Amino acid sequence: MVAAAGPQPAQSVLAHWSLVRLPDKPMMPRRFDERVGFFSITQVDFGTPEQRSADRSYITRYRLEKKDPNAALSEPVKPIIYYVDPATPDQWKPWVRKAILDWQPAFEAAGFKNAIVPMDPPANDPDWSPEDVRHTVIRWLPSTIENAVGPHVHDPRTGEILNGSVRMFHNVLNLQRDWYFTQASALDPRARTLPFPDSLMGRLLEFVVAHEIGHTIGLRHDQIGSSTYPADSVRSSSWVHRMGHSPSIMDYSRFNYVAQPEDNIALADIVPGVGPYDKFAIMWGYTPIPGVRNPDEERATLDQWARMQDTIPWYRFSENNEGGYGTLNEAVGDADPVRSTALGFKNLRRVVTYISAAATKPGEDNDDLRELYDRTVGQWATEANHVATVIGGEAVQYKSGSQPGAVYTPLSRARQQEAMRFINENVFQTPSYLIQPAIARRIEAAGMITRITNAQARVLTGLLNDGRLNRLIENEALAGNKGDSYSLAAMLDDLRRGVWTELSQSRVSIDPYRRTLQNQLLTQINAKLNPPAVTATPAPAFPGFTPPAPLLEDARSQLRGELVSLRAEIRRAIPRAADRETRLHLEAADHQIGEILEPKKSD
Repeated sequence: MVAAAGPQPAQSVLAHWSLVRLPDKPMMPRRFDERVGFFSITQVDFGTPEQRSADRSYITRYRLEKKDPNAALSEPVKPIIYYVDPATPDQWKPWVRKAILDWQPAFEAAGFKNAIVPMDPPANDPDWSPEDVRHTVIRWLPSTIENAVGPHVHDPRTGEILNGSVRMFHNVLNLQRDWYFTQASALDPRARTLPFPDSLMGRLLEFVVAHEIGHTIGLRHDQIGSSTYPADSVRSSSWVHRMGHSPSIMDYSRFNYVAQPEDNIALADIVPGVGPYDKFAIMWGYTPIPGVRNPDEERATLDQWARMQDTIPWYRFSENNEGGYGTLNEAVGDADPVRSTALGFKNLRRVVTYISAAATKPGEDNDDLRELYDRTVGQWATEANHVATVIGGEAVQYKSGSQPGAVYTPLSRARQQEAMRFINENVFQTPSYLIQPAIARRIEAAGMITRITNAQARVLTGLLNDGRLNRLIENEALAGNKGDSYSLAAMLDDLRRGVWTELSQSRVSIDPYRRTLQNQLLTQINAKLNPPAVTATPAPAFPGFTPPAPLLEDARSQLRGELVSLRAEIRRAIPRAADRETRLHLEAADHQIGEILEPKKSD
């Protein structure tokens, strides 16, 4: 990091320190299991008979104990109390309370009723403060940050959660507006008029608060959820009403952008809620196990519960750590990402037709128009990238020693080829429906080519991710039958033909959008083959972070080979150029490839 030159302005920071005494009687901890998505603490045990030191990990959770241990459903000795910040705007307070109560059914699955309770702070109590670590509060903070967070404070000895305050930044309202407009307005006419009615925005806030509460009670993001529901199911009104369009509110699936208007999904069911996975996870983490004396004696029961995932796929958990299929951000119905994305694109075709009507108002500037248009193009790129995860993708199911079979199973060659065809035909071929000249002429003098090709470049970046290229090589190496795997060489050939389709024409004509995309491909390959020299010592990684493996030299060799093949095709195509712009572009690409393959050495 380089400090800015000159004197720096002084800043004032108000800090609050809150100290709390740990419980005199530590809670009995529960062992962590990677199959169920809880945050955890790790301790090193030097007193095991394993002839080595051993890590012992425990989940973070609140201490819930039954008033009546013999009752199947009992109130807790001490419920989890969430205070609603008095600073919360009055119209949103009922929705915050509702978000807290949304978790009641999950705790009932663990044997507790009234386990999680909303409360208002005591009136006229000068000693009560939302900063006090003894109080868990849904905070409302005046900030332009478009986000919300749900951290928690826990006992380092046992993982017992002592405080789990949610922080709602005011401008999360704007983020929800934009997301819902781009993802759900094709289904919900209320979202085509700005501002949204309070009843709709309140429901969106309820979703955000409930998600963050999930973190405060111990749950991590469940990115595998969206890959366990087929596209047909998330279009079924009865299925979605019963199961949701994702099994977990801790997923990043957001809103149901796959369903079509003719599916008649109830408006209340477009927004995620606490789902089957969430109830399973709370059951696994919070259900008391009678008769045990220590955490190890719970393990057989916990393993039995976790093995429910063998037959109920939406109980499975995975975060986005592998970067592969099955751990997708902001995806819906991704048991079949190709079909789901095709349906999502159909809805985006609808959305772009009424952006101007929704965002343009007499006497106001065009900021809303620009924002919603850019968010819509960004949503298109996000959905397109879901298909890219199939390439080099693997289905994921974490397993313990009691379960046979693979944890990571490569997807079939046919599925990966289908995904590559979809990307070439629907992503790299210019999406003309996104190009809206009437909008462009209101918001900018120029920039449409960059906007569209930057969205396409996001997918290129995903396809050429180092981890993906490495997986393609490794999956081919591990395959018993090489013909069953989609090799890196095959993927790069398909990519080259998809991005440079025009080279096969008898008269080669390439428009500005495609020329820019083709240049993007060369730029990204150059970054792989000729990365900038590292001059600074990398910052130390935070605990638990594993840096990604570097790109295999074998992948670089194949990228070079693709450039050699591409240059030969370009040289054959130059005499067939149908116009001056195309000829100059091809000649420049030929020159650029030469510089990539034989870079000039600096003195």
